[in-house]
Amino acid sequence: GQALDKRRMSTEPEPTTEAPAAAAEAAPAAAPAAAPAAAAPAAAISFVPGEAGKSDAPAAVDDDEKRAAAIKKQVEYYFSEANLTNDKFMRTEMAKTSEKWVPISVIMTFNRMKALLPGAEHAPVAAAMAGSEVVEVSEDGEKLRRLPALMKKTVTLGGKEFVGRAAVVAHARPLLQKEGELAEEECSFIKDLLSHHAKAAEKIGAGIASIKAGCNPKFPDTRCFVLVRADGSEEDFSYLKCVDALFPLEAPPGKGGKGKGKGKGKGKGKGGGERGSKRGRDEGGAGEPSPKRGRGGAAEGAQKGSETTEAGTSYEPGCIVAVKDLAEGSDISSVKEKLNDA
Repeated sequence: GQALDKRRMSTEPEPTTEAPAAAAEAAPAAAPAAAPAAAAPAAAISFVPGEAGKSDAPAAVDDDEKRAAAIKKQVEYYFSEANLTNDKFMRTEMAKTSEKWVPISVIMTFNRMKALLPGAEHAPVAAAMAGSEVVEVSEDGEKLRRLPALMKKTVTLGGKEFVGRAAVVAHARPLLQKEGELAEEECSFIKDLLSHHAKAAEKIGAGIASIKAGCNPKFPDTRCFVLVRADGSEEDFSYLKCVDALFPLEAPPGKGGKGKGKGKGKGKGKGGGERGSKRGRDEGGAGEPSPKRGRGGAAEGAQKGSETTEAGTSYEPGCIVAVKDLAEGSDISSVKEKLNDA
């Protein structure tokens, strides 16, 4: 009987006096949550709106005018070329519609916007952006976009002016189909384009003796530009990387002039591919995929069956379709838009 009593005493929880204390702490903790409206005007932010990084001295946003000015600066930064060059998320959101609109609801998911507007209201954002020279507000006041006039920029390559990404790509593609060394005027264009490559100095090496169109041995189906150096060595490069660096706002989603990619290949490049990575499909004229195929190859696709269009063309699931005879100046972005509208 004594042993049984001891077991009961050891398994029964001892009375505690912490519960009332915890309840007492919980009560005052819940009180501040009920008064965010009163605290919002005096909120302090640990960043400078419109600038990257944090501020050493927190600033108070203690009235509507200061808050509106902070919102305007911050949103304009999100849509600035300086940010969009490296902001893959924003470029992807912009690419979801042909008009490049981004819902304010998406902008309000950013931490800095949450700090400026804890209630995530849309109206103050739309009002703050009125009159902006960078960002435009949609008629319903629910979407934002970079002003269309700022999306296109003019660059000079080889002594010629080009407006927008598509114009540069349209000029470069025919050069990829030429045999032998390129003419002096064509080389001037390629050299100016190469200067925007992240590894331009490494590519140039001992100096450029001549430039020709050719293929990387690892990607025989894809044309590229090849630099013939002064020491006799050769080095190819991705012209699309240069184009994307020139026009980061027009680069297709997932590409960019800077940053490291996470492609399936071993390379680190985005927007056209280096050795060991898959080159962009619009790198050369052929538009063929790299030698590395998907799992199972064509045989697996045949086993899974094929799909037949109304015109009678048969396609294997997962196959790559080559689109030819495109209009002058077309690029992958314009083709995607047309396919989405079809």
